[in-house]
Amino acid sequence: MISSDGEKILFQQAAEGNEQAFGALFNLFLPRLYPFIIKLTRSESAVQEIIQETFIKAWLNRDKLAEMENPGGWLFRVASNKCYDHLRARVLNDKFFKPITTDPEQQNAPHEWLDAKELMRLVGEAVHTLPAQRKKIYLMSREQGKTIPEIAAALQISPHTVKNALVTSLKLIREYLARHGVIFFILNFFLF
Repeated sequence: MISSDGEKILFQQAAEGNEQAFGALFNLFLPRLYPFIIKLTRSESAVQEIIQETFIKAWLNRDKLAEMENPGGWLFRVASNKCYDHLRARVLNDKFFKPITTDPEQQNAPHEWLDAKELMRLVGEAVHTLPAQRKKIYLMSREQGKTIPEIAAALQISPHTVKNALVTSLKLIREYLARHGVIFFILNFFLF
């Protein structure tokens, strides 16, 4: 078991874009998150999806991890929110739709895995679709490592505008990935 100081170092390195540190965090938190999520959802397929979504959010917001007082707790909060979203959707789905099949093998068909190159290609495509100003802000933040105040000063706009642009950009990137079927890539990316 890694110490809390060791966790902080991994979160700091992940915040700086270190993929190996992020992979180590994934491997560290997967055994903790799995039983937590399965207890809430009681669904193996939901666990995989929620873990994927949790770590996608962590990766897309990695620059903020080092600033958080308790980033591990934040991961659990993200997972918890994703569990409640899943349960809400399941209740609505059960209420309005009947399943097409009751064959469990068909319901849990294997999904295609994306490798890291494919994921980066899709993220690049998503970034390319952003409006010019949002794209510039996103690239300054993610590729140049600039903070919100630094970006605001460089572009002569308010920090609030920069933050809103980043939030919107991240949302659009997630939606783009979802439209292109990015499912369960995170497990393949970090475990194999």
